[in-house]
Amino acid sequence: MQLGDTMTVYAVSLLAQKEQVEELCFKKCGHVIVGGLEIAGAPFLPCRTSPCPYLEREISLGEAGFDWGKEEVIVRKLKSDKT
Repeated sequence: MQLGDTMTVYAVSLLAQKEQVEELCFKKCGHVIVGGLEIAGAPFLPCRTSPCPYLEREISLGEAGFDWGKEEVIVRKLKSDKT
């Protein structure tokens, strides 16, 4: 997804959603980007897949500058696999 010249990166918390990341992102979806983002000192896993079939909700953090350019950063909360 693009907003003008800005790409969008979706971020999922590795601390808060470790089980969902392992089960949904790696095992079921497989489109996860192996790498990492640090937001407010916490590790996040980046993804570019939209729409996400496992999305519960998301919130935009706005634009952020990275070594490769600007990105619109959107934090995702994934559905619990237990519900």
